[in-house]
Amino acid sequence: MKRGFYWSILVFVFTIPISSFISTKLLIAFLFISLFLRSNKGSLLVAIEKSWDVLFFFLVLIMGLLNTNDIVTGLRVLETSFSLLALLFVFSRLSNFHDSLFSNMFLSFIAGLLVACLICLVSAGISFNSSGDFHEFFYYQLTDVIKLHPTYMAYYIIAAITYVIYMVYYRIQRISKKVLLPVSVFFFCMLMLTGGRTAYVSLLLVLAFFILKFMTDEEKAQKINGFLLAICLSMSLLGLSSLDYFGNELNISNDYWERSILWKSALKANPNPLLGVGTGDYKEVLNSYYQAHGMQEYAKDSYNSHNQFIQIYFSNGIIGLLALVIMLARPLYLSVRSHNTLGVLLFFPFIIYGVTEVFLGRYQGVVFFALLHQIIVHQYYSNKPYLALKGD
Repeated sequence: MKRGFYWSILVFVFTIPISSFISTKLLIAFLFISLFLRSNKGSLLVAIEKSWDVLFFFLVLIMGLLNTNDIVTGLRVLETSFSLLALLFVFSRLSNFHDSLFSNMFLSFIAGLLVACLICLVSAGISFNSSGDFHEFFYYQLTDVIKLHPTYMAYYIIAAITYVIYMVYYRIQRISKKVLLPVSVFFFCMLMLTGGRTAYVSLLLVLAFFILKFMTDEEKAQKINGFLLAICLSMSLLGLSSLDYFGNELNISNDYWERSILWKSALKANPNPLLGVGTGDYKEVLNSYYQAHGMQEYAKDSYNSHNQFIQIYFSNGIIGLLALVIMLARPLYLSVRSHNTLGVLLFFPFIIYGVTEVFLGRYQGVVFFALLHQIIVHQYYSNKPYLALKGD
């Protein structure tokens, strides 16, 4: 039964980029099934030790309900964050988390992302054939068919490109370079179509790592393919950005706009720096601030702060901000401690994303964050001599 459970998880990972509806239903089903799988004695305590940071963050959200008038909105926040807990329990049933399991998971994710991109392109092509509007190939119009925000599509693509370059650079022979190189170019082209400018910075830093790594590597001849791929993508990214490819002249939508006014509003509207306004009251309080200060357009659309750090501080105060920082920092710390370069490259972009988006405010962001968090943490504990209930 556990083997079937393992393959089912791969199917779930495959569906994440394609359909939130399907992946959510699968996650609920796997959580239910995991409750009936035989587990080792003390496995719950081990799971708590491995993911105590996630539990702490979720506990802060729950405690924030005590400081909330709008309980319905607060419960919706918990529902959105549900995959943080669900994946914790699902992964606790994977008794032996080896590197090949991580590889299979990420390859399943990349395969699902390829399918999602193809669906978007085919749909855009059909719409363009009917309307003649080339905007069908960009931003919201491009990804609307799969109900995925283009910014989160960009996050997925950057993770996929990072993994592909890593495989090429370190000559991991699971898939031929004849397949990996075209796939990376295809994903890069899709990234340009999503208009995800705020995600470009993280990709540029990833590419810079591989370029600098090559400069200091003693085995340059064996790493030349990965280096050339990183150089080509970097030059393309910088070239398109300098040409303002998604600029006003073409009138193509992208995710760039001034967010500082939202940041300042959320900071000023918080009456309780320690506890915040409560898990469910952030909309009401922030909209009231917008209206009181002549920002009716923001109140009309119920804009959040568009900054994950400010948003959690606004809703759950300094305690919530501390919980978020711990949950972000711990996988990075474990990756550095275990020399897991790929773990660092895949996870650190969330810090950048958090500056311009509330990535834990949508299921697409939460489930991807939770998946990478569990993978990195379980990799660490699987590759070290493990004693239960001891410190990291």
